[in-house]
Amino acid sequence: MKSSAVTTKGKAVFELKHKLVQAVNKIGDRDTYQIGLDELEKMADTLPPEMIGPFLSCVIDTDAEQKSAVRKECIKVTGTLARLHGNLLAPHMAKMVSSVVKRLKDTDSVVRDACVDTCGTLAMCARSYGDGGAALVTLVRPLFESLGEQNRYIQAGAALCLAKVIDESNYFPGPVLPQMLARVVKLLKNPHFMAKPAAIDLIRSIIQVCTLGFVCVSNANPLKPLCV
Repeated sequence: MKSSAVTTKGKAVFELKHKLVQAVNKIGDRDTYQIGLDELEKMADTLPPEMIGPFLSCVIDTDAEQKSAVRKECIKVTGTLARLHGNLLAPHMAKMVSSVVKRLKDTDSVVRDACVDTCGTLAMCARSYGDGGAALVTLVRPLFESLGEQNRYIQAGAALCLAKVIDESNYFPGPVLPQMLARVVKLLKNPHFMAKPAAIDLIRSIIQVCTLGFVCVSNANPLKPLCV
């Protein structure tokens, strides 16, 4: 890339980050919340492909010191991006899921609810990616692993996120869901597992999808390593 092109992109990234900071600051203020939210969603809607990475890096770089409205909307906008920009978000799935997992330990239930909704959006979008199975692996595995964290917020959030993913996606090849069901039932028997009501919701989603016949048997199962 030529020096002038690098300079131009650097300037565009700087301007984007500046606008994002302004929008986020407005979201953090009750009087300007809706204005900031409108600005954030407009930026997501009109984002050029080369700015998706910088945009995501900015919105997921939030911490517990920021107001819950900011933490919530920065999670939700990742789902908005996936819905608006389709396959362009496939390479960023791991980063988006990582940001969701990080927020599952948030003490504010509004933020954790946003994580659940966003996972549902990501699951719906993953179906349109070139390899829906691989995208689901990237989405599901970190959430499933989070069930083992010794934090009740993370355990409950991960279970509810997985339930939402299962509810919103009908592409689970092979024995993945039966394997997941067996592991979750085992967790329920673990005295150290603190999110049993959420795990029961996850079990309900798994059974419902299996009953509807959405589990497709496949010898080449990209999700098989998930629950081994």
